[in-house]
Amino acid sequence: MDAYFFENRDFFANRIEELEILSRSSRTVESSDPSKEVHDTAVCVRIRPLTEEEIGWDHIQGVVRDNFGAANIYEPRRKVNGKPDLNRTSFTLDHVYGPDSSTKDIYDDRVQDLVQWVGGGGMSMLLAYGQTGSGKTFTVSGMEKLVVEKLMDGKVSGKWDVHMCIFEIAGSNMCDLLNERNPISVLEDPFGAMQLVGVLEKKPTTSGEFLGLIDIAKELRSTETTTKNDQSSRSHAICRIRVVNKEAPNSPEGSFLLVDLAGSEASADTQNHSRERMAETREINKSLTTLKDCIRARALWSIGRGEASQKHIHIPFRTSKLTQVLKSAFDVSNTQTCKTLVIACINPSILDVAHSKNTLRYAEMLKVPVPKAKPRPFDERIPTTWENKHVQEWISKNSGRPPMNPLLLAPRENGLQFCRLQEDEFVGRAMLTPGVKPEQAKLLYYKLWALHIDSRALMNGASASIETKSVETAPKKPRKLKVVKAGMFFRLDEKEIKDGVEIVMALGVDTASESKGRDEVRWICAAVRPATDTPEAYELFVANQRVIGARWLIDEIKLEYDIHTRYYLIAGS
Repeated sequence: MDAYFFENRDFFANRIEELEILSRSSRTVESSDPSKEVHDTAVCVRIRPLTEEEIGWDHIQGVVRDNFGAANIYEPRRKVNGKPDLNRTSFTLDHVYGPDSSTKDIYDDRVQDLVQWVGGGGMSMLLAYGQTGSGKTFTVSGMEKLVVEKLMDGKVSGKWDVHMCIFEIAGSNMCDLLNERNPISVLEDPFGAMQLVGVLEKKPTTSGEFLGLIDIAKELRSTETTTKNDQSSRSHAICRIRVVNKEAPNSPEGSFLLVDLAGSEASADTQNHSRERMAETREINKSLTTLKDCIRARALWSIGRGEASQKHIHIPFRTSKLTQVLKSAFDVSNTQTCKTLVIACINPSILDVAHSKNTLRYAEMLKVPVPKAKPRPFDERIPTTWENKHVQEWISKNSGRPPMNPLLLAPRENGLQFCRLQEDEFVGRAMLTPGVKPEQAKLLYYKLWALHIDSRALMNGASASIETKSVETAPKKPRKLKVVKAGMFFRLDEKEIKDGVEIVMALGVDTASESKGRDEVRWICAAVRPATDTPEAYELFVANQRVIGARWLIDEIKLEYDIHTRYYLIAGS
């Protein structure tokens, strides 16, 4: 096909120009809607310029970014009658950066927010994927420089200790690029976290020292000559940056993973490979496939989080060494929220459009579409139905003393987005209000989740389909609990609330009621009142007792005694 292209080069160049002009006049591809992006996973495309060598060989650009933000691939083909023709395929992802976009443009648009997120104790991951020679290492190296400058030059608020290590993964082997390629391993600790054993972690104090360590690692990285590239990266290189807040040692440390993936190759490019190169290619393709499955599964879980119908999603991180190392970014039980950016790097030459199409297909599989769902009507019992104004009203009513500023805690989030906030992010936002302590912020977080868990039961039951108006107008009937045991806490029905006591502890069955022949079981209950000096804490008054029928004990409340404060706190706080 290469010889056929050069025979008809002028035709292909003119035809691509004609099709691009036509595409500007008629919109055929919808641009990506930012509102449909997955909350913590973004997939972008970077089309590099043609190199001077490719221009000297009379190559033309076969991958073009159109005016609607799509990547158009023009693939030359030969008709049955022998005449030349083109096939056009369009791909739309979260963003497509053309040859005119610099690394700084991509950093300002997508990466600087990830750095800020790491500075706040979160986790970020940047992955560069593409065929060998498509500009992955160039992109990651530029990003590393910009990230280091921001972290080391004090552009992230606070005082930090920055730790870093760089290592490579080649098949099932791992080595430290900052310690003379000494072998390292990854093991799972008793808490389920993956730990690097034998890696040498450095603590640079200036951006120059940091960048010098990166240059040392580049020199030691494994490269081999392949059909497409004289210095093809035959391993995955990972730069891990840890950020520790010296002013708050107990706060979670931030983590940034910058991953330069090994170059992918098509089967046609492996025909002249040795047995060793073929084995490397198989291992690379296997790890990239597993990585795709993990990212997609994590994105699916992120979309379904907070929905009552969400099913268990298996994330196959154990299948390859690469995904084992990156497990913390995929683990749905991780307390840190990980924000992931995938940059698919594209070689624009028309002779490499087959590779480019495979790269974009891979990237397209990573982009999980957000399903369209009919919005559920507002119900104050179901947080996922709240709009932003309802979220802010709930915060104002339930945040305790001092009251939290709703504009700081939930400036734009609706109920579903508010429930998806991880605990560390929730507490960090809450503490932006002066005077709010971590304990108060956590209590509000647990209160939200107690309401959210109860709402899932409502959505699974018949009551989920009832309109709010019907709920408000229907007469309230006391519910009879199936199980009441001594030591359990209950919220009283409104008709039984006296002297402001809404919560009671069941102490035991009232035997006097049984001797009188009453059908209903009645319980001796002790009053429980909110603590005056600690928000969301409760005090038990054993001497203040009442006899209450079981049917008036409406909702069970999980409270646990705290020996330090000598109050009862919501379970889990």
